Amino acid sequence: EKMSEVKHLRKVLSAYRLTTDTLIKNFVNNAESQNWYAEQEDSLGELQLQVDLFSPPGQEHHDLTVKVVSASRLNWNTTKMFKPFVEVNLIGPGTSGVKRRFTTGSKTKTYSPLFNESFHLKILKPNEPNDYELQFSVKDWCFVKTDQLVGVAVMPLRCLIETGSIQDRLALGRCVYLTKENLSIVIILSQRIHDEVAQEFVKLKNLERTEII
Repeated sequence: EKMSEVKHLRKVLSAYRLTTDTLIKNFVNNAESQNWYAEQEDSLGELQLQVDLFSPPGQEHHDLTVKVVSASRLNWNTTKMFKPFVEVNLIGPGTSGVKRRFTTGSKTKTYSPLFNESFHLKILKPNEPNDYELQFSVKDWCFVKTDQLVGVAVMPLRCLIETGSIQDRLALGRCVYLTKENLSIVIILSQRIHDEVAQEFVKLKNLERTEII
């Protein structure tokens, strides 16, 4: 046990010397089920999605199309009008200067909203799609206050490598699950206060629903 802790500490210390892109790439490749809470706890709802990956020959990027079809059975208590929407974030190396955040429009008075909205993302080569993931956050839109998190889910793009396309339903959890190693990466990146990509990544991985079921 002690040797294991020493080995982990050495690994963490060496990670401080790595670039933000390398740390995020390591996070994605080492991530075990970030949807663990959605699988183990009471359902907060689910998302229906379609994701298509295409690598045009001779182009400097991979094309990714993300279609947010719908959400269903959203578990949310509010005394005001419920206005759910979905935020889509592309996470991986080389995203500085690339549009990586997209949002659907909000829907009104429904706990099973239909969106049917598509977003087109680019992954710059020589980066490979299996080093990336999509994080989906369902939120309640607020005019004055900060939008509140209903639930979150993560889709690693390595599940697209063989087929290039997937239609899936993702259960929503109150937060993402972090392994010990990936928690260390989040802590390291949180200290890079002048790095926009690092701070955005930390914010995404620290998202947690505060409303009690």
